[in-house]
Amino acid sequence: MLTALHAARQPGAPVALDRYGVQLSSATRRPPPPEPAAAFPTYLAYRTDYAIRPARTPYEQGMASMLVRRMYAWRGYQNEAVRPPADDPHRLTLAAWHGDEVVATLTLGRDSSAGLLADVLYALEIGRLRRPGHVVCEVSRLAVAPESSSPNLLIALLQSAHRYGQERFAATDVVIEVNPRHARYYQRVLGFRQLGGLRQCPRVDAPALLLHRALDDFSVSIARLSGREALADAA
Repeated sequence: MLTALHAARQPGAPVALDRYGVQLSSATRRPPPPEPAAAFPTYLAYRTDYAIRPARTPYEQGMASMLVRRMYAWRGYQNEAVRPPADDPHRLTLAAWHGDEVVATLTLGRDSSAGLLADVLYALEIGRLRRPGHVVCEVSRLAVAPESSSPNLLIALLQSAHRYGQERFAATDVVIEVNPRHARYYQRVLGFRQLGGLRQCPRVDAPALLLHRALDDFSVSIARLSGREALADAA
């Protein structure tokens, strides 16, 4: 990816880098222009520290992708060269903003004729979820800035993804590929169950497990977690 980027620019042309040394795309080199009223609602975390909304413009998409590249590089994962198209009707990128910084992001994808990213490794397992009356979505490109990392932020981001998944995609089930070291948290705290065994994910060149959760009672679980965190903050 770096070779292609450097080959594309003219000799002597300056390269814009962010404060972490990640090259900025043309969409992220200048402040965003004024925008019309939001096409989707903005959900605020209960502590109102973060505004969570879809990344609709090239600038917002670029900021979300920059965080993904930064965090993947930090963990030693292979960086994905292509970000989801902003106009893909089956994919939605959410970004959590703190001021003018994206501090967390994920992409929500709905099952379609093109399938899901997780089908590359787990087509058989996901196929069992594809039943009449069920709509399977997947969470991918999840990244949280370490300086903002907290259970509160992750819960708020997942809560927003649940709302958008049901309102926009009519989702009934969600799957996510996670590193094995994170699987226990999703299972113990968020009620996911393991659906597929340990495999090597080619997108990030890292081990992965496939987890699944039905969404019928997910809002209740998230609300309970949010209330528990709020009480802990007030204590």
